[in-house]
Amino acid sequence: MTPTREPDVRAELDRILASKGFATAGRLSKLLRYVVEKTLAGETDQLKEYAVGIEVFERDDKYDPRLDSIVRVEAGRLRTKLDEYYNGEGSASPIRISLPRGGYSAVFERAAAPAAPPLVEVAAAPQPRRSRLTIPLTAGLLCAIAAMVVWLGGWNRQPQVDQRPSVAVLAFHANMAGEENERLAERITEAVTTELARLGTVAVASHTSAMQFAGQHGSIKEISAALNAIYIVEASVDDETTQMLVVARIVNGETDRKMWVADYRGAKDDVRGMAQRIAFDINQAVLERERTKP
Repeated sequence: MTPTREPDVRAELDRILASKGFATAGRLSKLLRYVVEKTLAGETDQLKEYAVGIEVFERDDKYDPRLDSIVRVEAGRLRTKLDEYYNGEGSASPIRISLPRGGYSAVFERAAAPAAPPLVEVAAAPQPRRSRLTIPLTAGLLCAIAAMVVWLGGWNRQPQVDQRPSVAVLAFHANMAGEENERLAERITEAVTTELARLGTVAVASHTSAMQFAGQHGSIKEISAALNAIYIVEASVDDETTQMLVVARIVNGETDRKMWVADYRGAKDDVRGMAQRIAFDINQAVLERERTKP
């Protein structure tokens, strides 16, 4: 990789924002443009989590990055989107824009042109003459062998065991009475389940299976066994006029002990954004617990 010029970076930014993965990704596109512009302007000292939350995600002066992980979540999603772009639609791009972990400054590099393989001339060997029956007989024999291999492979194939840690998201509880609050709790429950599964690094029990325990007060160990999930996610939802407060918890189903708790505040009309933040943090907490297991 070699350094690149500002006009080339801006051209690459425009290509990325026009790509399929970013064309409809409003917040991610806004974040990418913001960090690229700040980096090009030499203002990387301003790319702090608090500043990004205020400037890009329009948080107010009460914004606390310790309680609201929107910037970390969206930065993680942006890194994933950029990887997907350069592994697919942008694989031939001469410029690479990345967002290294540990900060919010962009990095610009020029992809080195692949070296052309050396040309080697090989003299064609004389081909022996074949009888008219040799080619059909050979083709038939090869087909028979291929069919046998496929049959034996399918006969001996064993189902793959999912080695990912297992998680179940139980119905979130609406702390305030009212049909609207109950619907909000249902929507955020389903959205967190979907976003957690979308991350792909944990095995998530289906929403339908988990909902059979809605309103029940059974043992967490029993629910864990029934859903075949080690980690159980519970949460409460409060209506704060224009905002919602979600208090999420992870319970270890094997020990019936809480292992993680976090609070989230957000607009009631941004259920998906809230769900993405919660799902990302749940995913990270579960993976960290798995890494530190004795």
